[in-house]
Amino acid sequence: MAKQQKLFAGAGILALAGLIAKILSAVYRVPFQNIVGNQGFYVFQQVYPIYGIGMVMALSGWPLFISKMVAEQPTQAEKRLVARRLFWLLAGISIAIFALIYFGASVIAAGMQDMRLVPEIKAVAWMFLLMPCLATSRGYTQGQFDMVPTALSQVIEQVVRVTVILGVAWFGMQHAWDVYRIGTWATFAATIAGVATALYLLRSLWDFNPLQRKTTISAENLNYRQLWQRLWREGGLLAVLAALLVFLQLIDSFTVKGFLVQGGLMSTVAESTKGVYDRGQPLVQLGMVVATGLGTSLLPTLHTHWQNKAEAALKQAFQMTVRMSLVFSALTTFGLIAIMPVVNMFLFSSREGDGALMWYVTIIIPATLITVLTSVLQSMNRTRGLVWFVGISLGTKYVGNVLLVPAWGIDGAGIATLIALLPLLTFAIWRIPRSLWHGMLTWQWWCHLGIVLGAMVITAVAVRWGGDWLFGQTRGASILTCGLAGLSGAVVAIYGVIHQHIFNQTELCALPKGEHLAQLSKGN
Repeated sequence: MAKQQKLFAGAGILALAGLIAKILSAVYRVPFQNIVGNQGFYVFQQVYPIYGIGMVMALSGWPLFISKMVAEQPTQAEKRLVARRLFWLLAGISIAIFALIYFGASVIAAGMQDMRLVPEIKAVAWMFLLMPCLATSRGYTQGQFDMVPTALSQVIEQVVRVTVILGVAWFGMQHAWDVYRIGTWATFAATIAGVATALYLLRSLWDFNPLQRKTTISAENLNYRQLWQRLWREGGLLAVLAALLVFLQLIDSFTVKGFLVQGGLMSTVAESTKGVYDRGQPLVQLGMVVATGLGTSLLPTLHTHWQNKAEAALKQAFQMTVRMSLVFSALTTFGLIAIMPVVNMFLFSSREGDGALMWYVTIIIPATLITVLTSVLQSMNRTRGLVWFVGISLGTKYVGNVLLVPAWGIDGAGIATLIALLPLLTFAIWRIPRSLWHGMLTWQWWCHLGIVLGAMVITAVAVRWGGDWLFGQTRGASILTCGLAGLSGAVVAIYGVIHQHIFNQTELCALPKGEHLAQLSKGN
């Protein structure tokens, strides 16, 4: 019981740290874009997906697998042994990735149709050399149910990285650096942050000491060949699922600018337009924080019910998880669409690309559901076939860009991303046992949710139009209009959720201050 309480407490700490890290990772891009402009933002975002893939590997993909492997070992000596061996396997992978990116920088830049990106691509390669230290240290401590080192390391990494990026952007603009030089040093911030994080995790690393060569135990199931196979089969799936959106962004880095030029734009205009399109990424990240956080916070409970074969409790926990994720992601998505012009002006000082950003934020709904459902499938050991559908989604994204971007510009890129997520979402829904879905989302419930969303959108749009008419469309006016429209929409949404009985009493009580909401719901 004490061990289970420690696990849940640790999961809460990790979730809170992840929330802080995600907010920092999304928010800093707003002042960065304001400092360097659309073209500078384009330069940074072109290479960002490569960093994003490395971050996911070192933060969530590999550590989750390593923690599972460590937790499986019966003795402390075997825990240390498996951590040491996985460290060296990851070291080999990291060196190979570093070499591929660093020495292939010219090829990658040519694929992105911008050879000026070569120094920036080389700069991002260095962070991969830190991946074995970061991933293994985090996984080793998590495998012993100590989540604090991983949690604090996430926050340290993002604080250092964000501070360096914004400092470089300000210093570079003050000293008339070109945007490519700023982008190179801003990207190298990931390596600086990785070094700071590695220093913090040094104690955990020293505990299993990867430099120790002698071992007094004989564990046939922990030989390098078997660990390698499990690392790719299980750890690879976790890493790919966690990095799905980053892979989609990487496809955009290779295709969007070229297809915009093919559609008739000048190269510099295409770069600026791609920078406008990239504004959608922090909006999606922020939009997913609340919905994903609420949903995944229930996953430890769900996993426990699955292991104990408590079918009724499992079904209730699953339906609560999915319903919360769906409702909050839908409210966030439609709320952002309703006030997008003022959000765009408030955050990025222009209303360029409103339509494309509206399309782009629609991925919040499928991306949130994919995150939650694939986590559920992992807890049930029903992941077979997921990696193939990740490939199908990536292929769909590329084909969508080919067909839609030349004709529809960045609107087409946003639509292609939405379409690309649908095959994987459909498969994940299909893989969940039918019994868990039974009686969950009735037509009556969908109608009630539609009424809430419609009322919220109509209210927010009406207030936005009124704000534009009364206050004008300057950036300062947009801040006021955004606040009024967002607040009015949120009030209508909360009222609607309570009075249309979108959540049952148990689900309402699970929300912050949910007891008060449950009392209000009882009176209707």
